[in-house]
Amino acid sequence: MRKGLRNIVTVFMVLALSMTSISALEGDAKNLIQDGDFEQGGSSWTQRNKGEVQDKVSYDGKYAGVVPHTAISGNFANGFIGQVIRLEPNTTYHVSAYAKVDVKGADAVFTGRFWDGQQGDVIKGENGQTVDQLVSSTDWQKVSYTFNSGTEQGALIQLVKWSEKEETKQSNAYVDNVVVTKELNVSEEKNEDVFTEVWRDDFEQESLNMEDWGYELGSIRGIEQQHYVNNPENVFLRDGKLVLRATDRDVSDQYLHPRDASRKVIYNSGSIRTHGQREFLYGKLEIRAKLPKGRGAFPAFWTLGADFTLDGKIKAEQGRGWPSTGEIDIMELIGEDRDGSHGNRTVYQTVHYGPAEDNVGRFSGNGTAHTIPQGNFNDEFHTFALNWTEDALEWYVDDQKVHTVPYGQDPMAKDIFNKPQYIQLNLAMGGAWPGPVGENLAGTEFVIDSVSYQQTAAQAKAAQAYYDKAPKLEGVKPLTIMQGGTINPLDGIKTIEGYDLDFSIEDTPMFNPRGGNSNVKLLVKGLAEKDLISNLPEGTYNLHYSATPQGVDLTQDIKSPVARQATTLVVSKQAFPQSFELEITEGSTLSTLTLPQGWTWKNPDFVVKEAGMFTVLYGVNNDEHSVHVSLREIAEVPKEENKPAEVLGEKKDKDVTSTEMTLPNTGQYTSSFAIVVALSLTCIGYVMLKLNKESKENE
Repeated sequence: MRKGLRNIVTVFMVLALSMTSISALEGDAKNLIQDGDFEQGGSSWTQRNKGEVQDKVSYDGKYAGVVPHTAISGNFANGFIGQVIRLEPNTTYHVSAYAKVDVKGADAVFTGRFWDGQQGDVIKGENGQTVDQLVSSTDWQKVSYTFNSGTEQGALIQLVKWSEKEETKQSNAYVDNVVVTKELNVSEEKNEDVFTEVWRDDFEQESLNMEDWGYELGSIRGIEQQHYVNNPENVFLRDGKLVLRATDRDVSDQYLHPRDASRKVIYNSGSIRTHGQREFLYGKLEIRAKLPKGRGAFPAFWTLGADFTLDGKIKAEQGRGWPSTGEIDIMELIGEDRDGSHGNRTVYQTVHYGPAEDNVGRFSGNGTAHTIPQGNFNDEFHTFALNWTEDALEWYVDDQKVHTVPYGQDPMAKDIFNKPQYIQLNLAMGGAWPGPVGENLAGTEFVIDSVSYQQTAAQAKAAQAYYDKAPKLEGVKPLTIMQGGTINPLDGIKTIEGYDLDFSIEDTPMFNPRGGNSNVKLLVKGLAEKDLISNLPEGTYNLHYSATPQGVDLTQDIKSPVARQATTLVVSKQAFPQSFELEITEGSTLSTLTLPQGWTWKNPDFVVKEAGMFTVLYGVNNDEHSVHVSLREIAEVPKEENKPAEVLGEKKDKDVTSTEMTLPNTGQYTSSFAIVVALSLTCIGYVMLKLNKESKENE
């Protein structure tokens, strides 16, 4: 079939494509195409039947898209290179590009087609005609069209070759500088590119803000040669900056690496994270930092899914492991010995994700390197940022975009990265990638001047849409109990219907950095082990709450939201005296009985008329602690000798008298019979008061 100027047919393959981002970005606000100039390697572009990105011909850079002369199917020139964008309803879009062929008489078509997961209608322009733009010049020509989305949700923008013409079959067809812009109204023009700061830490306080940050401790990943500690010489603030410093680990505390005995852990260092305290979803995450140098120095600014189970420090069923939780490496550097070396002036940007333990996502490991022309990243402060939208991740170094991953094109990636992540900052020393660390790097520092989180209105709206449907944890607060006591940490905790609540307790705050390979331990694995709480020694513990979808196996499910929040559990010393004496008479209220400091009656105004069980509360969370009550009568005493009872009768003082008195054998006595109550700690949680009424006795 002959194809002429007016009857060229564009052919589209049925592809499993998903949408790339249309969010407006700083520095490239109007272009909804990712990597429109192909200078970032073309991973955003879908290439079928030999459409590709090449570096031999370009409009104004090094790279361009091409449908080569080798793109042949049968007797037809047949191939394309294209990208799918998400559309907003009833919105006008302007599309343009530069294109050319390299054989006179050849032709290609720059065009578009609506897309909803499969091929739709050819896009028609404002005049009702198809938007096909013929490309027949051997010089670069600008091609463009305008269309309205109507009710459509996506569009495939592409350069196509489909022809029986010999010239077309012999020709390469090139495309470059592809731009799609949305026609904005006045309010959108004002707000489309504006970032609003949501959170920031400038480290101006005296110590690290533990309401936002927590420590990662011990030997954690790979074969790195540092032991993460919370020592003040390894994690501290100085002159308004956070410092993560590597120091020599005491020789007596050094140890052979548990995952590679050929390596030895010889340094202490620092790692902090916002897990369970502050999470992030869509927006711009940025640090300003001075990076370390030296062989094997390995600083990182990265994120992990908020549902991460912390390498076994949270019960596995309460979240997800790596890499199904998702990891975004915003900045990594591999230090080297020599000043100005490639390692000391290069930073890497990578994403990791996959099901179960398989790091096999389409874009997983799809990293890039950005190298400054001279010097080291240690010479001065630089900014490292990630701009995160519903469909794309963009990395920036010193406000220059250096990498894009259009993860919206991979359904697995969308399932994982359309959920919250938390920030981590650490200084590792050596590892599988960096190799063995240098042995003279004590004092090496990763210095962070600030960390910030910003969102555009569109990013905030998208994040809110997630949280409107996601589970929430309500009622989370720090808990305090007495050593040996019992508590159900889920009391008062609420979430939405269809989700289960549980918790994990680990001992990060009580970590001992000494003694070889010391690590954080998971001590209570949820409600089923609640009784183990009574065995916890005095101290402070991390308490992690989770809300997980009912009936869902999170080792197989990567999409369902999980809520996570951390607080502390303080186990205090036994604050209730081993024994003391109280007395009460009929008609008195419990409030007349003074309890030890920290203890209160649950119902202090209750009038005691008969013996019974009465609840005693302890601590800021009104922990109902266990007491056992033994009882004995007070003997009769002469009426005129009755004196106030001792409240805490372990020792007498000038204001109280003993409740134990010797009685004479003669005379008539009128007595208010009462019961002296001796309390000691056991496991019931109530006080038993036995009451005798007033009476008279005559001899």
